[in-house]
Amino acid sequence: MKNNRYIMFDPRSKLVTVIFASLILISRANPSIEFIFMVFMTCLLCLSGSLKKAMAVFVSYIALVFLTATLFHEITGILSAIISFILVVYKNLLPPVAAGMFATQNTSVGEWVAAMKKWHLPNFFIIPFIVICRFFPTLRHDFKSIRQAMKFRGIYLSFSQVVNHPIQTLEYFLVPILKQVDYTAQELSAAALVRGLGYEGQHTSVISIKLKVQDYLLLVSLLVLLLIEGGVIL
Repeated sequence: MKNNRYIMFDPRSKLVTVIFASLILISRANPSIEFIFMVFMTCLLCLSGSLKKAMAVFVSYIALVFLTATLFHEITGILSAIISFILVVYKNLLPPVAAGMFATQNTSVGEWVAAMKKWHLPNFFIIPFIVICRFFPTLRHDFKSIRQAMKFRGIYLSFSQVVNHPIQTLEYFLVPILKQVDYTAQELSAAALVRGLGYEGQHTSVISIKLKVQDYLLLVSLLVLLLIEGGVIL
């Protein structure tokens, strides 16, 4: 059950936020727009109940901006060039990362499916999306199970163990996880089809989604930022 203390946003408005963050990354937006967007995303994450994530992302962004503007503003050698490149890449990736955190916060797979059905997206897009969303949590559970089984047999998966005994790592870990990946993908695909997601007719859903006041405010805010970036609003 969802916590009513936090403001809930429609998946469609969240998806628009992710698209806008991707545009900032691709178009290399003005630093002022990027900063405003990061402040905006910090507020959205706080409203969605992710205060710790919001603070972590914003503090990381401020630290990266400070480092790129001061310590590594000028490239004086190979080492400074590599560090400067890494810092700039991480700084540019933070807006999409923050938008992705916001999009996945308090949004179930069923809500994403309902939103995609609202947009009349084809099944060849919806079914792989569902399989991917279910795949990684299942794979993480399988990963933990295999590690526990290895520890029970006295085999510990560490960096030194991988380096010193690569064949043993391949045998006891990679082979089981690859077999489990194939099995999990087939199971999830079959489950999606059994539930009728491949049916071409009209679908019904117990999840009701609609744009609310906060969604319209979010979309208007993104539109204003887009117009400012495009030079329409000075």
